[in-house]
Amino acid sequence: MNDSADIKTAANRLKAALAALDDSLGSAISRISSLEKVAEESKTFQEDRAQLATLLDESTAKEAVFVEREAEFNTLAESSTRELDAIISQVQQALSGETS
Repeated sequence: MNDSADIKTAANRLKAALAALDDSLGSAISRISSLEKVAEESKTFQEDRAQLATLLDESTAKEAVFVEREAEFNTLAESSTRELDAIISQVQQALSGETS
């Protein structure tokens, strides 16, 4: 073979090797891009999870306050009911002419 044919053969082999490398790199870049997208979604999910955990903690704290207020309200309602019962009893006694 002559030098010109050897150079053409080498150039063709180099082109084929570069094409194979380009295909391999394209596939690797595509996979890396997919992995980066998954990593970004994972990061977003982690941020969302942290926000939800914060909201849950705040809601739990508010619930504790509401439970405490409900207990205070129930105590006040029971006290008011007892006072009203006593007043009703006194009015009934006064209307019936009884004295204590």
